[in-house]
Parts: sequence; C-alpha cells; structure tokens
Amino acid sequence: MKADLRARLALLLAVTVAVLCFNHPLWNLGVLVGLYLLLLATRTPLRGLLGMLAPIAPIMALVAVFAAVATPDRILHDSASLRVLWQWGPLRATVGGVMMGVTFLLRIVAMVTVTWAVLRETELDEVLDLAAHWRLPAWLSIMVSSAVAAIPNLARRREQIIQAQQARGAPIDVRNPIRRWGVTVSIMVPLITSSLLVAEDLSSALSARGYGAHRGMTKMRDLRWVPKDIALAAVCLASTVAALVLRLGLGLGAL
Repeated sequence: MKADLRARLALLLAVTVAVLCFNHPLWNLGVLVGLYLLLLATRTPLRGLLGMLAPIAPIMALVAVFAAVATPDRILHDSASLRVLWQWGPLRATVGGVMMGVTFLLRIVAMVTVTWAVLRETELDEVLDLAAHWRLPAWLSIMVSSAVAAIPNLARRREQIIQAQQARGAPIDVRNPIRRWGVTVSIMVPLITSSLLVAEDLSSALSARGYGAHRGMTKMRDLRWVPKDIALAAVCLASTVAALVLRLGLGLGAL
C-alpha cells in the first residue's frame, strides 16, 4: 500500500479496534471485506498474502474448533446461540460457540492481512523518521525499527538456508513427522546462529555511529502529508470511532 506510514498505522488501528469490538462473525466479515476492498482500491498486490496465510491455516482451523467446543455459555447473550449442535461426552458445540470460532478465524485473517499490508511497504528509514518526528526515545526507536526489519530479514535468511541445504542434497520436503523435526532443527540452528551474528554486527554499528551520544536523532527527510494520506487516515479514524460507537454505544455486533 503506497501511503504515508502514519496513514498505514491509522489503518492498523482501525482494523484492530473493529475486529476486537465485534463478536458476531458477520460484522467481522464486513470488516475483512472492507479491508480487501481498500487494498484493491489502492492497487495493492495480494500475491504475497497467500504465502503468509497458508502456513498458519492448520493453526487457524484448530483455533476455530477449540472455540466451538470451549466457548462458555455466560458470554452468549442470545438464547438462539445456546442451542447445542452436537455433543460427545463432556464436549459440546453450540451455535454461539461455532460463531465465535468463525469470529476468531476472521480476526486472525484480518490481523494478518492488515499487518502484511502495513509492513510490506515499510522501510527502516520511515520508522526512524516517524520516531524522530514524534520525539520518541532513541532506544524505543531502535527497538521498533529493528523488530520491523527483522521479520522480512528472517524470512529471507530462512529461504537462503533452505536453498543452501537443498544444494548440498539434504532432504527438505519430507512427510515423515519425525524426520521433519530433524529438518526443522537443521534449519533453525543456522538461522538462530546467523541472527545472533547480525545482532552483534548491529550493536557494533550503533557503537561506531555514536549511539546514545545525543538526545535527538538525525532526520533523514521531512514527513509530509499528501491528500490521499489525509483521506486514508481520516477514513480509518472515522471507522475506529464508528466501531466503538456501534459496539459500546449501541450494543451491536455481540452474540
């Protein structure tokens, strides 16, 4: 998404507040559909999103199943939500439990999508410029920017390790769960080791540049709003307020 970092953070806030406010799956589905329509309107390519959602699909399915059988009746306010769909011993799934499981599933998809949309265009300089503009402490700026930069770097380094081991003839795509654990260990050990080396290089670079010698940080460029950034931020903030009013003021979106 080509937008100012402040506008993208407003989008992240709006989606987070919306999905946490509403418990009904239809309301969360509306939030998710609105998010995808916004990404399509801003011509954001969605090719890399499927690669992030596919590995966590089994986890999302387990979350939905556990929510269906473990949702307590005390949080279900509608009598229709208490109707039992099936029961096996102490385990039972109610209509409200299934709806809550679908809600959790939609929440995860929405949060992964908006986080991916915000971070895919985020550069390290943008985070540092915004931190300097907001006069945040230097240690907090370095911590946040390092965390933002670490996610794509770890994914890129993992792919490099896998390609290197495949070039050496190591079996990577195995179906045996026991052997797969061994493959995972063979990937994680060099990944953790290289991450520690990168952290050591980062600390050396910070020391060489006089980190902590001055209270303020150097600004790379001036932050300027453009009309589309103002419009996006205004829509996101209005959506945040609307979600709070609908849920807390009018009581909509509950099971």
